Parts: sequence; structure tokens; C-alpha cells
Amino acid sequence: MENPFFSVRFRGYDRAQVDRAVVRIRTATDAGAPPHPDSLTDMGFQLTMRGYDTSEVDEYFAEVARTLRGG
Repeated sequence: MENPFFSVRFRGYDRAQVDRAVVRIRTATDAGAPPHPDSLTDMGFQLTMRGYDTSEVDEYFAEVARTLRGG
């Protein structure tokens, strides 16, 4: 899993929440206990000022879920 880059927008997902989720998923996957792919949809990130682009973040987690499903 590569390090993601997300654009910052006027209003977007809370950057700290997204960054923590990426680290948790990477740590779990590296330890051999990846999350269930369904848990990566609708992560419940809060919207904030100067947050990550929501579509980029959603696409990243969708891609991770596809990878975990083997596709």
C-alpha cells in the first residue's frame, strides 16, 4: 500500500482523522490482520475547513478495499 497524497480543499475531511485511519489500516495489514473491506466504506470522517478532498479520500479507501478483496 503506497503513501496516499490528498489535495487540501476549503472544506473537506478532517486531515488528522484520515491520517490516523491510513496508519491504522497500514499497521493492521502489515501485521497480517487487514481490516474487512466493507469496513472501509463510509468511514465517518468529519468535515472541516481546509480538509482533504473528499472524493480523493473516498477513492483511496475504495481502492484499498478492492485490493483487500483481491481485485
